[in-house]
Amino acid sequence: MTNEMLSGLDTQTLAHVFEHIDMAVVVATLERKVVCMNAAARTLFRYSHAEIYNQSTALLYADQDDFIRLGQERFNTRANDSHDSYIVRYMDAAGESFQGLTSGGLIKNAQGKPIFFVAIIQDDSARLAAEETLNRLHTITSSRQLTFQERIQAILELGTAHFGLPIGIFSKISGNEYRVQQAVHPDQALAPGMIFDLGITYCSLVYQADDVQGFSHVSESEIVTHPCFENFGLEAYLGAPVFVDGERYGTLNFSSICPTSHFIRQDIEILRLLAEWVGHEVAREQDFNALETAHDQMEVLANTDSLTGLASRSCIENALRDQMTFALKYSKSLTVAIMDFDHFKSINDRFGHQVGDEVLACFGELVSVMGRKGDFYGRWGGEEFIVLFPDTNMAGVLIALNRLMDSLRQSDLSEQYQGLKLTLSVGVTEMSQHDNPETIVQRADRLLYQAKAQGRDQIQHD
Repeated sequence: MTNEMLSGLDTQTLAHVFEHIDMAVVVATLERKVVCMNAAARTLFRYSHAEIYNQSTALLYADQDDFIRLGQERFNTRANDSHDSYIVRYMDAAGESFQGLTSGGLIKNAQGKPIFFVAIIQDDSARLAAEETLNRLHTITSSRQLTFQERIQAILELGTAHFGLPIGIFSKISGNEYRVQQAVHPDQALAPGMIFDLGITYCSLVYQADDVQGFSHVSESEIVTHPCFENFGLEAYLGAPVFVDGERYGTLNFSSICPTSHFIRQDIEILRLLAEWVGHEVAREQDFNALETAHDQMEVLANTDSLTGLASRSCIENALRDQMTFALKYSKSLTVAIMDFDHFKSINDRFGHQVGDEVLACFGELVSVMGRKGDFYGRWGGEEFIVLFPDTNMAGVLIALNRLMDSLRQSDLSEQYQGLKLTLSVGVTEMSQHDNPETIVQRADRLLYQAKAQGRDQIQHD
């Protein structure tokens, strides 16, 4: 059998192995020509096998400088093995670009000889866009220099940019009167004080549902006969009610005369968050209410960790900084706990990684049911989690944590998988006046390792 035949056989084997993996996988020759794209990769890049086979991977990069740079750094036979993930901008067959979270490197044969390159890619555009929007929202709402009107205007501009919808309106609704409070419009066709009948706006549907409403292609939807489409020709719309002190005030909405792609759950949650902040600005809430709204913002982002449903590390780090700032400013207490599953590697080794994922998902479900309002849970990394307990003394924290640990021990998974024991080791510490985020986390981490060293399945606190 020739080397060429062996290479072909290896390609077929790799294609079979990777075909049904959820993440996009691209396999290339040492000359960086594509020999295998699994189903997820073909969907992501919108290429058929025939279109991409034996083509240079340069076709997949939005910026050819990235193709050259990564060839020098990673995709060459002399490169050091690296398991670090990185972000790069790719381009699909339609010429649309996206941000891809990427890992991979060389595939070697049994003799250690390099035979292929592999890249595993996840479209990270939505998460990165949401993170950037939230960072900008934080900058807007925490600025002491902006006036009320400037804050609202900045939020409108932030929304039009994030959703790709050029018209943004903050309205006040009284009965059937729809009044424009502030607006962004590419032709300056809307101005504060303009009044419309509520019934000829899509916002009437928001008020009927009392919740977010979104339509990406109205002319092909069930509301094609709505007066707003007949009068204004708006094909795409995303709107949410604005509440002020618990009462409906108006709407925050974004629209376009052009259709757009379907709105995803993250779009809806981002809009809800923007609407909440607009309501906050209207009410001119004090710092304490502002912090509660910021906490709601973090809760909305809890779904960024798809496995557990808890906050991502970047999200919880932002929350920790905000909570510490508030606690120090107003002489409030703050308690931080770091917890880690005991013998988690053994769970993966014995029962498989799928069960390990089920364990982490189970923990997230328990938190959603048992977590107290005001406490904030996040995934710190792997099987390690962090919890912030604002304005709660140590006794209250220990009660909450012990309840959670008891429920975890008695979870359905322990009954489903014989021999599966789910326990946590926990380190808990209270913030001092001299703490910063790094010192309080380090102290909680030391206490966590004390708990492990003293037998696991316990809490150590200072």
